[in-house]
Amino acid sequence: MINKKYILIILIAISFLSSVASLYAQRKDSGVDPPDFNRVGQTGWQFLHLPTVARNAALAGVKSGLTNNDVSSIFSNPANIVDIRNIDAAFTKINYVADISYITGAVAKNFGSWGVFGLSFATLDIGDMYRTENVYNESLGITERSGDIETFSAGDFLIGLSYARSVTDRLDVGGNLSYIREKLDDVEITNWNADFGIYYRTGFRSLRLSILARNFGPDTEFVGFTELYGLPQSVRMPLDFRLGIGYDFIEAVDGSAHQLSGFLEAVHPNDGPERIHTAVEYYFLNIFSIRAGYKFNYDEQGLTFGGGLNFNMKGLSGRIDYAYLDYGRLTSVHLFTVGFGFNE
Repeated sequence: MINKKYILIILIAISFLSSVASLYAQRKDSGVDPPDFNRVGQTGWQFLHLPTVARNAALAGVKSGLTNNDVSSIFSNPANIVDIRNIDAAFTKINYVADISYITGAVAKNFGSWGVFGLSFATLDIGDMYRTENVYNESLGITERSGDIETFSAGDFLIGLSYARSVTDRLDVGGNLSYIREKLDDVEITNWNADFGIYYRTGFRSLRLSILARNFGPDTEFVGFTELYGLPQSVRMPLDFRLGIGYDFIEAVDGSAHQLSGFLEAVHPNDGPERIHTAVEYYFLNIFSIRAGYKFNYDEQGLTFGGGLNFNMKGLSGRIDYAYLDYGRLTSVHLFTVGFGFNE
């Protein structure tokens, strides 16, 4: 007999996901025109929306309901780092559009009854760009673009602390607190942000629920912007709320060599329309993995896929993951994650 509270939780999750999906269907299929106003471009710190880990990226950016978690969960659901047995570390290299380089890394240790503590960083480098000026042409009476004068650069940096622990044998909670900095030439801005995550095993077969709230932080202002242009420029944080479920259609129990999992996630950002992420993941002998997913209600993003390889030797575990993301007219994005853990 299934406990009534589990049924209630499942119904709430399905109702929420279905409502978001119906909104999407209304916009796309029913002929009802969307409102003219959208929230796109209302926030800063957009690097916080970029893919950060190859496994999640290959799963259409899904951050909810995952199993077999490692330290990379700091960048998805920090509650999942409770799966770390001792020490775990991971690094990701992202070849983003327009030759933008993005690197993330994390390390965490399990302190037993004290919980799991982690440290993470992310750095984004846009590279050198040419500076130009608007020059007034007196003979023609128009403003023209000057030639290339010199180069300048821009980028972002994040360093954060994480903590997670198991409240019960079914409920895990975790969070991140990070310092972030963004620089454009001589103008820079700093801030802090916080992420919160809940991971719940319902007890109904392998069904899992996750609730995420990411990128909480105060509004800020570019240092030097007011002095240069005479107008204050407020920058809002790109808040991101997620509710998702995970379920193993084939469970790796009783000596089974196969595991097949499905994921469904509803995303509510404060700077864009609601979205749906769906994905599947297949493991063979917990060594080889294949992943694929699709993102709904994006302008350019859609199909994602990838895979991974895990290995163990004398208390040391390692993994290599890859993800390919289709960005439509912006071509494609590739991610590589390398991680290792000390299990003893």
